[in-house]
Amino acid sequence: MFGQIFFFIVLLFWVGFDVYLFFFHNRRISRRLQEKRSKYIMLAFVLSGMFGAVAVDGSSKEAFMLPFLPHRYVGIALMVFAIIVRFLVVCQLGPSFAIDVGTLPGQELRTDRMFRVIRHPAYAAEIAGSLGLAIVFDYPLSSILAFTPPTTGILYRISVEESNLKRVFGDAYTEYCKKTWRLIPYVF
Repeated sequence: MFGQIFFFIVLLFWVGFDVYLFFFHNRRISRRLQEKRSKYIMLAFVLSGMFGAVAVDGSSKEAFMLPFLPHRYVGIALMVFAIIVRFLVVCQLGPSFAIDVGTLPGQELRTDRMFRVIRHPAYAAEIAGSLGLAIVFDYPLSSILAFTPPTTGILYRISVEESNLKRVFGDAYTEYCKKTWRLIPYVF
């Protein structure tokens, strides 16, 4: 039962941080940004994955209540990793971070620290967190639902963001893309 309680504590922090970012963080800036639709599409995919994984059938709940083996704690560790990385990205971007896609006048392209190797470290972490969630569920259909829809929504959001960054920063962003990986170093 300790594993399940630990999981729900971590999940509460993860969801709480995302709710804060979605509804409260930098609202003044978000109102001035251009693209707002992709956040709702991404949110729909993430929520359908999280809730679909739980609601799939009664067997998934039974599997979740089984004692936690070491691999399920690895899943929780991935969720904690996701929270920490996303928090660090928000701190690094400071007032530039907003939940809506767009750039403000005078905003610079960030290519340092967490953005030196990966163009989307927060999204990479979110995908790692979804993988952790899938590992914790430890039930095939629930695990697929916990990972696939959120990852699909995040990949869609990345395409929207990259289109905006190419439009705004032009050649500087193209050069940055040549030197970095989208999500996973040496893979993608």
